[in-house]
Amino acid sequence: MSLWQHLWPPRPRRLERLSDILGAGRDELVTFAGSVEPLEAIHDPVSGELAVAIDYRAAPPHSVVGVAGALSVISRTFHVARQQAVDFLVAEGPHRVLVCVDRGTDLDAFHRDLLTRHGVGLRTERALVRPGDRVCVIGRRLGARPTSPLRDEPYLAVVRAQRFWPLEPPPA
Repeated sequence: MSLWQHLWPPRPRRLERLSDILGAGRDELVTFAGSVEPLEAIHDPVSGELAVAIDYRAAPPHSVVGVAGALSVISRTFHVARQQAVDFLVAEGPHRVLVCVDRGTDLDAFHRDLLTRHGVGLRTERALVRPGDRVCVIGRRLGARPTSPLRDEPYLAVVRAQRFWPLEPPPA
């Protein structure tokens, strides 16, 4: 990466409709939004909810609270953060885009390990991307896979996600 690209990174091409991804070139940086459709799901290690991505934070209890017990609040001087995600589809009407993500850490095993070390005083916070949530994705469009002229692909394109996040639901 050049100094120029480091100081002024390329801006992604915003796709108003999911079908506009057909006009994007290979390795082009794009951003789009749509509803999540899971290919597979992972489980929240605490609540058991289904999700396609989990941002997990945990803070073990401190053995000394404040200076000689002077503070009555929980100290957060030490906490751990991990993520886990699986590939998913982003849908808008009849159109689908396959979003490939980095899988991250196995949160079930990680949470179990923290519980055995720190016990029930372990405090956790989780942010989940659930099936059906609306998400915004920034990523690079990958080249199309070779196909047969007699078969339609189930999705328009494949995108390697650099970032994605849930969008707020519209006000009712």
